[in-house]
Amino acid sequence: MRRVVSCKGLLPLILLWFSIATSTHAQVESESWSLKTQLGIWFGPVTPVPGSALSNVLSTSLGGGMFMRVNIPTNWLRFEVGGSYSYYTAKTLLRLHSIPVYGALSYTLPINLPLSFQIKAGAGGNFLRNWPDGSRNWLPLGYGGFEASFPAGRLINIGVRADYYFVYEKWLSAPANYPGYVVYNGNFFNFGLMVNFNLGS
Repeated sequence: MRRVVSCKGLLPLILLWFSIATSTHAQVESESWSLKTQLGIWFGPVTPVPGSALSNVLSTSLGGGMFMRVNIPTNWLRFEVGGSYSYYTAKTLLRLHSIPVYGALSYTLPINLPLSFQIKAGAGGNFLRNWPDGSRNWLPLGYGGFEASFPAGRLINIGVRADYYFVYEKWLSAPANYPGYVVYNGNFFNFGLMVNFNLGS
């Protein structure tokens, strides 16, 4: 006759082990985590995404911006806010001023290298002003980004970053005084050299 082993006696042991493991992990995480604030700037070329509707009108130009981020209670995930300024020209008299601002979550890829790689996603708003007609508006945007950097000492990181902005504009009505005017969504891309400062730990 086979003996049947009951699992009821193992359940308290499993729960005890899980409780100890969870508390130990939380203790290690809390000891290794500390608030780190970074403030950075970037400068580089900005352009409508090739193949998009605005790429046939606007030219590649230069832009720059700044950002700040803090690590929310894990060293792999950070919250970033940023803004930039871009000025686009065209073959016609058209000029476009663009000021996107965003908030995003930045995830550091767990790769054991001197370089640090981050991918980012978020949303925000984009202030656009056309010249010479003077039209201006705040438009919603979606944001995605990638960053690679390395430490240049304890206080400074140097790297490159790429940002993509999707400006949702199609919900707007075409101006009544411009017959045949078509509203397009904006797709912008920038690639810049970046320096960020580690303000605290």
